[in-house]
Amino acid sequence: MTDITFADVLALVWFMGCWIGFDAVSRRRTTHTHSLVSALRIHRRRWVATMPHRENNQVDAQILNNLLRFALFFATTTIFILAGLVALLGTTQKVVETVSALPFAAPLSLWMWEVKVLLLVAIFVYAFFKFTWSSWQYNALSILVGQAATQRGSAEREERFVECASRVAAYAGYNFNHGMRAYYLSMAAMSWFLHPWLMIAATTLIVLVLYRREFRSNTLEAFVAGLEPGELGAAPGTETVSH
Repeated sequence: MTDITFADVLALVWFMGCWIGFDAVSRRRTTHTHSLVSALRIHRRRWVATMPHRENNQVDAQILNNLLRFALFFATTTIFILAGLVALLGTTQKVVETVSALPFAAPLSLWMWEVKVLLLVAIFVYAFFKFTWSSWQYNALSILVGQAATQRGSAEREERFVECASRVAAYAGYNFNHGMRAYYLSMAAMSWFLHPWLMIAATTLIVLVLYRREFRSNTLEAFVAGLEPGELGAAPGTETVSH
């Protein structure tokens, strides 16, 4: 068994740097080009703008119920994952012996194993907070939907409602997106149990996948194709602030 190595330190620094760096790059890039986040922001505002003009908001309520259910599902799943990780800390010696016996697995000490498990715990705690905050925001949005019909009759009042509700919807989507991002990156953190260089490779691959989906995917092209020329010029970066 060995203690922490240079490769372990490099893998952890690379992992955290890629996570934080990708978030910073995506925020900056979204201010001058379209992404899934910014395109969805425009479509959300379209949706919210139609609410005051419907006599019955059952469709809106159903959409919100689906969004809320997904956020709560991942929040609940995260709790189960955290419980499993905490239980894993109680079987450290046996699991370390099993993992160390795997082909290409780097030797590791007991305390390094615990550090790696605690990294996963931190990731899923972060995801839990993001999913629960997202679910609260969707719940708050349902209250706004309930008063949508009362905003008719005044263009100024209706515009305030659309601005408020669309921003709450955007924040909820933003936090859900970051919770999902934590799930993706947890796959890279899991590879650290086998080898630090594998973690570096997995982190790089996952960040490239996230970048492609956010800025180069067919789904983004489909969303942008549904926008009007005037909407394409809307400031796409207004949703990038975490709330």
